[in-house]
Amino acid sequence: MRFATLISWLLTASMGGFMLRTWLARDGLRRERARIGGLPPQLIFGHAGLALSGLLVWSGYVAIGTKAVAWAAVGLLVVTISLGLCTVTLWTPYPAARPGQRRAPAATDESPVVVPDNLVRTADSPDSLITDEMIAQLLAEPLGASRHRPIRPNPEVLVPIAHGFAAIGTFALAVMAATM
Repeated sequence: MRFATLISWLLTASMGGFMLRTWLARDGLRRERARIGGLPPQLIFGHAGLALSGLLVWSGYVAIGTKAVAWAAVGLLVVTISLGLCTVTLWTPYPAARPGQRRAPAATDESPVVVPDNLVRTADSPDSLITDEMIAQLLAEPLGASRHRPIRPNPEVLVPIAHGFAAIGTFALAVMAATM
């Protein structure tokens, strides 16, 4: 169980290192400092530093086998995961458009939604007619028509998701290994 935790921790740390390197290479540190309400660098580097410290402590546990060292590593992992959750929470732009929000919503290159004139609501047209017209238009021209861009999945999103799930798995393995 010790070695499984070590492998899981190494996998999680490698994904985190990849994300940190990418963030630094794309000038993320400067952009966050320039943005009002941007993420403090202490949060990012604190998360990474605690993860590495916990990995080193866990490596010491694998070498020595003392339960106190294992629980110290689990404690570091708890703080590391907490900082990671804070980072994700502050980076996520939802809910958007609230007063005093920390980050501006991401800009998209999608064209604005244009409502046809026949669907514009007037004072004398009931809502049911608008709904009926919208349904008729959708049946006549399905959503998959050529005017809509196809949805392209972004593989860059998978790395942070995998990092989060690997961190949860590492935590579970570390607690199980420390209790055995």
